[in-house]
Amino acid sequence: MQPVSSSTKIGISFLVLFVLYHAAEYMIVFRDSPAGFFLFQFLFFLAAWRLGHWYAASGLTVWGLPFTARSFKLFLIGIGVGCILYGVPYALALYLGVEVILRVPDGVPLVKSTLPFAFGVLFSSLSEDMLTRGLIYQYYHPKLKPLGLILLSASVYLLNHIYRLTDGPETWLYLFLLGVIFLIPVLFTRNLWLTGGMHWAGNTVFFVTHSVIQTEESRGPLSANALFAGWLLVCIPLLLLLCRRLPQILKSRTSDFSLKPARHES
Repeated sequence: MQPVSSSTKIGISFLVLFVLYHAAEYMIVFRDSPAGFFLFQFLFFLAAWRLGHWYAASGLTVWGLPFTARSFKLFLIGIGVGCILYGVPYALALYLGVEVILRVPDGVPLVKSTLPFAFGVLFSSLSEDMLTRGLIYQYYHPKLKPLGLILLSASVYLLNHIYRLTDGPETWLYLFLLGVIFLIPVLFTRNLWLTGGMHWAGNTVFFVTHSVIQTEESRGPLSANALFAGWLLVCIPLLLLLCRRLPQILKSRTSDFSLKPARHES
């Protein structure tokens, strides 16, 4: 019996995780079922761990989630970057009159509304990162140059937002640019922790500023999505600069952070 090829393994892994990820999304978006959401998220991570061992005998590490001391530091940096990534364009939108605050809840209701969302979106952010970046990086990094990896992962990330594809070109643009930004740290760190911190913090900031704090977009020539896309373009070179300085920031060996990919990370 011939061994299963790596391309077959990655295809099966992507299909299984894609179904579980969107089952979780369906349960929370259309059924308003936190229990169903967490059940399928649990199944996602369980399947990802098992498939990781099947693919390369390394569990979640092969998909970009090693559990090391450096991982926590990268995650904290990512949280800070994510707050800036989403917070600055919101502040600009308010300053320019693109968006207007209608109501700000008191402190206790704000915290009570935010904490359950932040807890749940931690899992959905990391699971989407594995699906649209971890698997892509693991299989294609020996085959594609960095630019090709970025474009491929950003395209998969865009198409993974199956409920947003009817929102129009501005939404497609900012989702694609987010995909670009979220893949850049993976090329340098060879894991998902910095990206995961960015993604989680960004989702949480967006929820607070547009759902907990009630915000309305004004009818002007500049849309909030266009402003966000423009800010993301500005952030790409800034993020590249940050990633290049990670060895100094974390006082790590330069070889730990490189555009040269490694098959696995311990």
